[in-house]
Amino acid sequence: MRILVIKGHSQYGGTRLFADQAAAAFNRLAHQADLLDLDRPGAALQADLAGAAAAKRYDLVFSFNILGNFRSSADSTMADLFGCPHVVWHTDYVLHYWDRLQGTPAATTLLVVDPTQIDALAAATGGDRYRVRFFPHPAVGEPIADEPDVEAFIADRPIPVLWSGSFSEPSRPWSSAAATTQKVLDDAVDLALSVEWMPPHVALAQVLRSVGFDVLDPAKRHNLASASVIDTEVRHRRRHAFLLALAESGVPLHICGHGWEPHLHRFKTATYHGPVEMTRMTELMRQSRLVLNTNANFGAGSHERPFSASLAGAATFSDFSRYYAAEFKPGQNIELFTWLDLPGAMDRLRALSADPERCWRLARSAKQLTLAKHTWDHRVLDILEAAGLGGDQAG
Repeated sequence: MRILVIKGHSQYGGTRLFADQAAAAFNRLAHQADLLDLDRPGAALQADLAGAAAAKRYDLVFSFNILGNFRSSADSTMADLFGCPHVVWHTDYVLHYWDRLQGTPAATTLLVVDPTQIDALAAATGGDRYRVRFFPHPAVGEPIADEPDVEAFIADRPIPVLWSGSFSEPSRPWSSAAATTQKVLDDAVDLALSVEWMPPHVALAQVLRSVGFDVLDPAKRHNLASASVIDTEVRHRRRHAFLLALAESGVPLHICGHGWEPHLHRFKTATYHGPVEMTRMTELMRQSRLVLNTNANFGAGSHERPFSASLAGAATFSDFSRYYAAEFKPGQNIELFTWLDLPGAMDRLRALSADPERCWRLARSAKQLTLAKHTWDHRVLDILEAAGLGGDQAG
């Protein structure tokens, strides 16, 4: 089959690297994958897509976050324009894309990174308006050879602990809204934070019902799309709390990401690399013994970081996710902490970061698991299956 993989803009180059690795994986399956870069100089959305559709016949178009609501100048959808299925992988909370989703055809296949987002979409739209499936992150990067012993692990990996990601702070963006709206959103955030994890739309729906709002009313259920701001605020507050605790922990740390400059004074033992592209991030993971991860808003789903760290030969310390608990063996190939016990999490992090032999053993086991189940070579089969093209077909 011939497949078009579309690249767009990405803050850290993440989805651009995903596109490259997806295309390479399709090609390894003996398909023919082409890349179309819509973020290059001189790119013109309408003309580039029309040109690609006219140049070749494709069996599948795959994009990241974008183009679900695309319409050509002749009002053609992506599926109309290319004459084949279109699959969109939403790599963030799906209701953040509410405006785009309104114009996304029902025939477009949507992939989400947390299975509870399928329920969120159904709750906000009323039933099965969309074709949507859970699609967990695969690892990015290339596998590194196992170090033969812990001494080699230490020698090859001068970074004891790596954090990658922006510095997050609570923002409460609804502060200028009506008082009743502020109370509903504040209460929903408080409810979500009171437990280990609650899907944002569930927290919002529970608060709305408590004030007499019928979330099942077809004329009102679209208000559940505001779960996107609950998602963002909970993620920011939890990550901020984690980072403040991390600063107090004294763990030797390497940091990369945006927004850190005003806060580096808190991190007495940190080395700051600045914002880096994901390709550089995978290089840093290959130099790290332990990589930190916070899902925060994907409590039943995934982030690429644990799998990418595993592929790079590093151990992972992450917040709990139902998906990680099912896929990994906590304590054997990943270390998971809970949000309701951040002090205990920091104690465990200090102990793990000071135990390179345990990091080495966790990393070796995790890499075996990742290579067996969580690479792009495995995930592209799921994309084909989701598109109705048969996940076991080669080109």
